[in-house]
Amino acid sequence: MIPRILNAYMVECLKAMRARSTYLGPVLVVLLSMLAPLIHPITDDSGSAYAFIAFTTPMVLNLLGLLLVLTFCAGLVSSELGSGTIRLVLVRPLLRHEFLLAKLLLGMTYAALLTVLVGVSTWAVAAIQGRLSGVVFGGEMLHTSTDMVEAYMLGALAGLAPQFAAAAFAVMVSTLARSTGAAVGAAVGIWIVCDTLKYPLRIAPFLFSTYMESPWQVFTTYCEGLESSWTPALYYCLASSLGAIALFTTVAVVSFNRRNIQA
Repeated sequence: MIPRILNAYMVECLKAMRARSTYLGPVLVVLLSMLAPLIHPITDDSGSAYAFIAFTTPMVLNLLGLLLVLTFCAGLVSSELGSGTIRLVLVRPLLRHEFLLAKLLLGMTYAALLTVLVGVSTWAVAAIQGRLSGVVFGGEMLHTSTDMVEAYMLGALAGLAPQFAAAAFAVMVSTLARSTGAAVGAAVGIWIVCDTLKYPLRIAPFLFSTYMESPWQVFTTYCEGLESSWTPALYYCLASSLGAIALFTTVAVVSFNRRNIQA
């Protein structure tokens, strides 16, 4: 099974690379990261460049990046269902759940790519316009440049969990919709409604979207010259994200296996 999923994943990657729309997201996140100094200027202060990174990374990833992941993943299955090409794909010795898992891996790869591009862009801008020699207050080195890089890397890795959960959610919606437009509209619409009502309905502690800022708290606190702990907020983020991935993937597989693709 695994070799078939990997082969299908490679095929999906090649298809995505040939589609011009795939490159729109990466261009947008890089562009927004480069323009972010207009919103959050970098001064000559020793911690200003790091503060810029702490502001820009979650801002781009959790707003624009999240929207791009939802729209990209929502069209992965629905586009082939709408065009009917899925019937040709499944003629090959490829089971439905294997096809779906390959799509999910593609969506997760897209989310990881956006995270990498935002990281590279923000650090490049900060290095050009500011100083990345560590966080210094009162002439004392509180956090070295190595400390800051390590905190950022760990935050970025942990931040992939809610991004992957969003990809799994959008793929699930994609298996239930009849067209790409309906899938994208439903994925974005449901997300906005849930995010708006999660506090009035008191379901926020159970939703992974509540903890999307958690992976960046340590890095942000370091920028202020303070100490911080990864726990317990990061545990909540990982637990809710992994639970959501499992739930959304299960629903997607079950519904897709029962769906009549001949219609």
